[in-house]
Amino acid sequence: MLKYEGKEFLTDDDLKVNLLGFWPRDDIKNEKLKKFFEEHYGRNFLGGDELVAYSQSLVSHGMNFAELEKEILADIENPENRDFKDILFSKTATGIGRGHSLGGLTGVVLGIHGTKMIDSGLTGLCASRSLVTSSRRRETLAEEIVIPGCLKGHDELLKEYMKISEDVLKLSAEFKEKFGKMGGVETFNKVIPYNNPADLFIVLPLDTLSTIASEVRADKLNANGKFVPRELYSLSDIFPEITREIGQNIMFRQRIEVPRDTYLHYTVFKDPSFPNYALEKGKELGMNISPVAIEYQKDFTKGFMKALEQTKKLFEETKRISDPKELHEKSLECMYSLRAFTDEYNEALRLMVADTLSWRVWSEQKRHSTLRQNVESVYSAVERACEGTEPFFSRIERANSENDFEKIHNILDNIEENIIIDDRLKNQKELVIPYLYHTAKQLKFYKKMIENGFEPRDALYIAPKNIRVRTLEHYDLKNLIDLEFPLRLCNTCEPERKASSWKKREAIAEIVPELDYFLKPKCNVGFCTEGKYCKSITDMREYNQDLHKQVKEAMLSRNK
Repeated sequence: MLKYEGKEFLTDDDLKVNLLGFWPRDDIKNEKLKKFFEEHYGRNFLGGDELVAYSQSLVSHGMNFAELEKEILADIENPENRDFKDILFSKTATGIGRGHSLGGLTGVVLGIHGTKMIDSGLTGLCASRSLVTSSRRRETLAEEIVIPGCLKGHDELLKEYMKISEDVLKLSAEFKEKFGKMGGVETFNKVIPYNNPADLFIVLPLDTLSTIASEVRADKLNANGKFVPRELYSLSDIFPEITREIGQNIMFRQRIEVPRDTYLHYTVFKDPSFPNYALEKGKELGMNISPVAIEYQKDFTKGFMKALEQTKKLFEETKRISDPKELHEKSLECMYSLRAFTDEYNEALRLMVADTLSWRVWSEQKRHSTLRQNVESVYSAVERACEGTEPFFSRIERANSENDFEKIHNILDNIEENIIIDDRLKNQKELVIPYLYHTAKQLKFYKKMIENGFEPRDALYIAPKNIRVRTLEHYDLKNLIDLEFPLRLCNTCEPERKASSWKKREAIAEIVPELDYFLKPKCNVGFCTEGKYCKSITDMREYNQDLHKQVKEAMLSRNK
């Protein structure tokens, strides 16, 4: 914690990690074996190290854990054997680098308290699942501002950092109270940086622990500097202690030394000097801020078209059903049919879309691990935003002090090349002026921190979340009409992401008109599963509040 004006503030050095659970675990029944483990390891269960090391015995003898305990005890008591740790080490060493099966058999569930930067840092891990504090739903108070630890001892810079951060939080709270949920307020909140606290509930298989540890190691070797947040360094340092406590330390220590990659991780914390595919494609397209379908390959065979028509026919039949129970049953059939179709013909379509999203909204998209993605470094994005706003700073500053929209209305297009300014915000002059001012002011201070010798990863705590990052989305058939895309067309989706998705839909429908019927929100299966339905479902079929309520009751009654 860092003390400022008599109060203590969270820093990026204050990460707290709680072990919420782990797998596998088998409580030891054999009293002699239990005593050995309690004396030597301080636990009374077999963990991943033991269960994976002896996995061949388990799968060969009908998963008989009593016999397994006897075998382990016999190995421990055999005077001709080496130390038990050496036995475990040699047993797991032969398979740890061979395939992903061992890395997924063990893992942990962690509760992490830190800064909101852990959202961008950890929730893009494909072999993982997580829940994190939502900045859309949780209001940050001035006393909760996160201070990067590097500012300790730099009193003038710290004072300026706090003033800038407090001002934007205060203004955000005022707008929320004054305008409620008026169009634009949610977007205005993207001007707030990731300098607020967050709690993360995350499930991490062993291979994903290795992913994090490997990224930190690689970052340490980078001669250009460090770009992975300090909190991920702290988390990586804790892994040996956690894995030792739960009986996974031998496998963990082996896995991080094996020169074989793990799973995909969508992250913005990259060295901006390294080549980046998403940024390259963005430049090829003139940094277009609208989504563009740039590459596609389709092979719609006779069998494909036949299955497509059969699935469409089932969807149409379902939309004519008004009996709630029958509608629910038929909607499940729609889902089963669509799943079978996309499973069978998934490779019949490949489509790549170049786009740009705010750092904030990319942070939502990255969690969809079924969608292959690419994103540029946040450091190149923030540098571009700094360069794009700097020439207009004095004009923006005057517009803010005089509350004069005319001074900035003709530069919005220029600013929008690097900053997200959605149409709802443009229509609210009382919002867009301070939105641009506080964005530019924070970016100016980011540059000031860099010029004062601070690392970019530390300066990021003052970078607004509305900066544009270049992205690539690689759709296959399943993600386009079944898993990811229908969710992004739903009205409950974050407004910026939803607007971007509908623009994508137009471009994609031109390329693959055969799929137009299925390029719709998730309620295309026949009914809406959300709390309140919207125009999307009423545009597809006859629908009212009674049917909405009754079909959801029919759906949930199956679980009683």
